[in-house]
Amino acid sequence: MAQALPFLATPLLTRLFAEEDFALYTSFFAVASIFAVAVGGKYHLAIVLPKVEQDAQKVFTLSIYLTLAYALAIALFLPFFHRFFPDNLKDVLYYVPLYVLFFGIWSAYINASIRHKTFTTNAKAKVLQAIGYIIAAIGLGYSKVLAFGLVIAKIMGTVASWLFLSKKSPIPFKLHPFRDLKEMAKTYIDYPKYGIWPSFLNTISLQALVLILTKFYTIDDLGYFGLTFMVLSAPLTLIGNSYKDVFYQKMASLMNDQRHKEALVFFKKSALALLVMGIPICLILYFFGESLFGFVFGKKWSRSGVFASILAFSFAAKLVVSPLSSIFNATNTLRIASKWQVLYFISTFVTLGYCAAFLELPIEQLLVVYVIHEIVLYGVYFVMQYRTVRAYRTD
Repeated sequence: MAQALPFLATPLLTRLFAEEDFALYTSFFAVASIFAVAVGGKYHLAIVLPKVEQDAQKVFTLSIYLTLAYALAIALFLPFFHRFFPDNLKDVLYYVPLYVLFFGIWSAYINASIRHKTFTTNAKAKVLQAIGYIIAAIGLGYSKVLAFGLVIAKIMGTVASWLFLSKKSPIPFKLHPFRDLKEMAKTYIDYPKYGIWPSFLNTISLQALVLILTKFYTIDDLGYFGLTFMVLSAPLTLIGNSYKDVFYQKMASLMNDQRHKEALVFFKKSALALLVMGIPICLILYFFGESLFGFVFGKKWSRSGVFASILAFSFAAKLVVSPLSSIFNATNTLRIASKWQVLYFISTFVTLGYCAAFLELPIEQLLVVYVIHEIVLYGVYFVMQYRTVRAYRTD
């Protein structure tokens, strides 16, 4: 429901907002996602791991403290770098610290819920997040009382979801002197040490296509791609991120209990299940993308469907491999993941940058190159995941 509702609302949003609005939202979200990488020093991911509940509570508090400090730092320093961004993006950048703040706190509460296996609460929170986004977007789209309607709606949905989680959280927020949190900060130091920079590079890589389109292609191209991105993100989040939460908790539990053989079997079954779910979506997008987008979102958005049909196979690769990446968190082997993320960052920008800046490929050809790159790199990533699980089985 959480992903279906925004998807169902998108045909209305495409009639309330112009291509420029989707382009602006896409660029904003690319920048905000990059800054959001370091929220809480990534300690929110470690909330699942402590065997003692009091230690988990301290990690939870540590994550929120660091999120508050980080969001404040962005608010203070980001305006000094506005000159490096396109003129049409400068005003909306003031919303980046606000989004980062609420996203970071929301992430801490989500992982606290994952620790206690209250997945129903998480599901309700994500549905509420979707409903809040839809209501705000439709209201702002009709009224036009504020600029950047899609951006503000995204923030409002996150706030609504966080408020719900805060009331249902199995780990209540408690004030702790920072000196009491030092032990937990040291115990899970690998999360900021080996998690932030590789994830930062990885997120920039994931947003590389948006950044390249913003720099070298027209705002219409970016707007059409923005709709494609929103639509493809729905099943990726619905299936991928939702499964990732359960997969992470299950794998962490199996590893803690030294049940390595079961962990390997569960990994294989998870990969197969994700592949089975992804293939039908991939084929529908490939063969019917253009006509479907034109029918559902309006004829002017048919070009977004063309982009979707090209990106279908890279979508399938990400759907299978991305949820399984939490195996590195569950096994505390973030160093392995960091090597791939550095490789992915370099190869993505070299490939796309060369094709756009020097070869000046049309956008459709650029997307084909992007798909080939994604299939190869995510194939390598899957092999690394499998070897990590198998290595633990033989310890």
